[in-house]
Amino acid sequence: SMSGPVIGMYVRPKAAAQPISETARRRIRLLVREDTGGTVAEPAFGYVLDDRTGRPSSPMLPGSTIVLRRGESVGINVVNQLSEPTAVHWHGIELESYFDGVAGYGGMPGRISPPITARDSFEARMTPPRSGTFIYHAHLDEVRQQRAGLSGALLVIDPGVTYDPDTDIPLLISTPRTPLAAQFVWLNGSATPPVKQMRVGARYRLRLINIHTSRPSTIASVLGEAGTPLTWRPIAKDGYDLDAARAVSRPAVQQMGNGETFDLEFIPTAPGDLKLEVRAQAGLLLVTWPIQ
Repeated sequence: SMSGPVIGMYVRPKAAAQPISETARRRIRLLVREDTGGTVAEPAFGYVLDDRTGRPSSPMLPGSTIVLRRGESVGINVVNQLSEPTAVHWHGIELESYFDGVAGYGGMPGRISPPITARDSFEARMTPPRSGTFIYHAHLDEVRQQRAGLSGALLVIDPGVTYDPDTDIPLLISTPRTPLAAQFVWLNGSATPPVKQMRVGARYRLRLINIHTSRPSTIASVLGEAGTPLTWRPIAKDGYDLDAARAVSRPAVQQMGNGETFDLEFIPTAPGDLKLEVRAQAGLLLVTWPIQ
């Protein structure tokens, strides 16, 4: 759960290593903005994808879902529109250290990752080597900036696959902005996420993402009308597909630590009112996602 000793390693490049190529690189522009309702002590920030039409492509919360393709080179230009510096960490995915958002540390001697100062920008370059569920989040004054709203889902899909947000659903568990709500969690940026309509027999991919900054153990479950767990099938963990021995159907209950992701296949078998609950290990209900 992202606790305990931390060790830094310096990996020397091969003698014939070349800089990352600029050829055929997809371009994405990610804005870091102030949201309404914040204060100096408790700010409100958000990540928004810019489609260059003058409008953000999604509300401030949750952070825009970024969808990349395995093997496709991409440059994500992070534009800091805040009045303070920030940095973006691409959590769980392999990329060159310089671009990974650990300001003042990542990179190599003579080329250290910089913070993104106010009103400046930084392009993170990567070529995702595998499909899976990842996270992007603030990594400068991270407890404060993540609580302000700076986290989002980063999904990598296979070439030729069409992403369908109706059936492929990121579920981002994060820290509420206000200290008064600190005992609870937010699901996709809300304490009361809207009802999800599902179809009997349809196949859904639920991507559980725990980026809460202080709850090391939470438990997610999908419950039927009688309040008992239904069934789902784990298919991936931290961006890695599970082998056949572990990708088997079981009761829909999953414990999560900070920074973990779980991909679960869920197929409703009968009509009715369901719910996904997230609880603390001691049993306190933290958030509910109603499903019809």
